[in-house]
Amino acid sequence: MAFAIASILQESNNFSPVMTRYEDFSPVFGNEALERHRGKLTEMGGFIDVLTKARRKIQPVCAAWAITANRMLSDDFARLAAGFLKHLEAAGRPEALLFAMHGAQTAESCDDVEGTLLEEARKRIGPEVPIVVTLDLHANVTRRMVENSEAIVGYHTYPHVDMFETGQRAASLALRIVKGAVAPVMAFRKIPMIVPAENMQTTSGPMHRLIRSAQNLERSGKAERVSVFGVQPWLDIDEMGCSVVVVTNGKKKAAARHAAALAQQFWDTRREFEVELTAVPEAIREARKVKGGPVVFAESSDSTGSGSPGDSTGVLKELLANQLGGPAAIFVVDPEAAGRAIEAGVGATVTLDVGGKLDRRNSKPVRVTGRVHLVSDGRWTPRARGYNTGIETSMGRSVVLVAGEVHILVSERSAMTVDPELFRSHGIQPEHMKIVVVKSPNGFRAAYEPIAKKIFIVDTPGVSTAKLKTLPYTRLPRPIYPLDAGVRFEAARGTREPH
Repeated sequence: MAFAIASILQESNNFSPVMTRYEDFSPVFGNEALERHRGKLTEMGGFIDVLTKARRKIQPVCAAWAITANRMLSDDFARLAAGFLKHLEAAGRPEALLFAMHGAQTAESCDDVEGTLLEEARKRIGPEVPIVVTLDLHANVTRRMVENSEAIVGYHTYPHVDMFETGQRAASLALRIVKGAVAPVMAFRKIPMIVPAENMQTTSGPMHRLIRSAQNLERSGKAERVSVFGVQPWLDIDEMGCSVVVVTNGKKKAAARHAAALAQQFWDTRREFEVELTAVPEAIREARKVKGGPVVFAESSDSTGSGSPGDSTGVLKELLANQLGGPAAIFVVDPEAAGRAIEAGVGATVTLDVGGKLDRRNSKPVRVTGRVHLVSDGRWTPRARGYNTGIETSMGRSVVLVAGEVHILVSERSAMTVDPELFRSHGIQPEHMKIVVVKSPNGFRAAYEPIAKKIFIVDTPGVSTAKLKTLPYTRLPRPIYPLDAGVRFEAARGTREPH
């Protein structure tokens, strides 16, 4: 018998103009999944590390990760699910299943991808085989996920730098469950609120205190695993909201009590997550006053890790129109512009319409005249602790256009912008820039805070905006904070009601 391990991870944004396809996941199955993650700082890497040290046999099922976008197309989801289930069945009856998931993935045919996959996995491996799941801190936990797993283990960090450790924590718990040392009981509390991600960092502020409370419960031995899920707020589905999950060793009442207390603490701090945004012209004026650089502009409304397409021109047009006092770097997704620049060749001066072609509601293309400085295949490897550290990523053919002081990295496909290696791999050194634009609400802080002279969360329109009341929700459960006035919540009773 072996421990089956698998990973299928994607966060959905139901307002994104970009749908998800099978190929976006670059899925691999069987031993290829093991080799992709062996020695890597991922959840699967953590599974492999603990199981190898425990000298347990590993049966790799699949490994698949896609950048955030809108729902996965129905046929593509069916294909991915079929591949996972086929290789899970080939594993026979494992001792346990360790499954790395995001917790906020949707498909055209399915609001709850994780719950669906867990339910189908349970049908195939039976009710006696423990399933332990890892989830992103921004997961939207559902009843179906809880009912079809023995334990849910969430990240404790944002920016997310503990994927490997989360995998280790899940695998060590699974080993103890298999040995009979833990009889897992889960308590789950859903909270009628969604909050912006910009003030959700775990290094300070309200989420820091919540995670510290969770960790204190674990250290005291009162709970085996405790997770706080801030949920990414750009899902428009029925079962939606922040939550907490507590896993105890057979102590059902204690699990419920701890979950209620933590959920109430979360609810009581809800207003602390509100964020102040800075207009781009003001941010530029303030950046000019700063000696040296880089000054980081976080354009969270176009966050590529939050489902935005990465083609906003809200910051780009202002960079091009103003004196900056030094060079600036920005990333833009635009397959058409990248292709035309590549045709012109390195050294050529080109005039192109850049950006604003995917999210047409929130941006318009900007006319750019610049020199083609560099052409690449868009392949690079993240180095900072965080997403897919050490695993090569590809954003399609890419170019660097230099227009005055502005270095524009234009790619055919989206990529995470939280790692400075995105720019460094294309000859742009963030430390030498006056302004660096990242398309992220918070994840950039791990790598950029140590080098940033100042940080501004800038105000531009986009499908991952912090201005949640501006989004066209139609299916979200109501009432919910902050969209509705007078929402009350009593965690001990698990109730929501308007005044």
